[in-house]
Amino acid sequence: MRTFDCNGWLTIWASLDSDSKYFIRIRHRECHEKYVCIDLPDDIKKYINDNCGALRPFQLWKEILKIHPHPAFSQKAVYNLCMKKQQTLWCRHDNELKSAKMLLAEFTSNTKYELEPIQLPDDGGGYTAIAFTLPSLIQKWAGTIREVALDSTFNTTSSGYECFSLLGEVFGSGLPLGFLLIKSDGDPEPNKKEAYIRSVTRHFVDTWNLRVRQCLMDKDITEINALLGELPEDVKYQICFWHAIRIVKGRLSVLARRPAFYNVDEAFSEFDWIAHNFIPVAQLDPELRTAVLSAPHKSG
Repeated sequence: MRTFDCNGWLTIWASLDSDSKYFIRIRHRECHEKYVCIDLPDDIKKYINDNCGALRPFQLWKEILKIHPHPAFSQKAVYNLCMKKQQTLWCRHDNELKSAKMLLAEFTSNTKYELEPIQLPDDGGGYTAIAFTLPSLIQKWAGTIREVALDSTFNTTSSGYECFSLLGEVFGSGLPLGFLLIKSDGDPEPNKKEAYIRSVTRHFVDTWNLRVRQCLMDKDITEINALLGELPEDVKYQICFWHAIRIVKGRLSVLARRPAFYNVDEAFSEFDWIAHNFIPVAQLDPELRTAVLSAPHKSG
């Protein structure tokens, strides 16, 4: 709806002498177009309810424009009503976690939908969570999967659940094997989130005998510890390239922080190509440092 700089103002005050006397003052200095009702008409509501399952929201909007070429209502209003209609198909409870568990139980008991719940820690530990796998995909591809990736998204739902997904590499593409939805209740126990991720990882290793040789993950210590604790010792780990570059840039951007003390023996034990006589300038004796000479000026 368009707005106007009309200096509109509404003032309401009551008399101190009487409870029944009220005064109202309205100021409006510019006449502009009349306000119109932007609610969805009844015929459009009926059309959305009848066709929401067969048409996608953007397809609904195209068809509605044929009926109302210049609608006063918005496309967002159509989308919202369509979403509420679709929610009735899968919403089982006002509490989203209870609703998800009820829906998962229905899908698990119905042979048409192949879902398998994952057993999580019973004590909670300051977290609420739900996890499940996709057995049909695992049965088909578990024998060929050698590389997996653990990825996560933040604030996946409106109430703040994180979503962790274990993906298996199949012909160069990521195949979703299972999901963990988890949210902190405000005062979680230490390392409890790691226990949930370990439960999901252990399920794939023990129940489905997933033979992993390489694992890709974010630079998150919780994920790293969980995978190190549940996957075989010979698994090769690789940090997400985007996270690695982000951390390096963040460290390089800090100018006033001194680096940690350099120990040549520790460095050489991990990288044997490092020269033993290399020492950072900051650790050299000031008398042994080489003066930096400026380059000679060359005239044209």
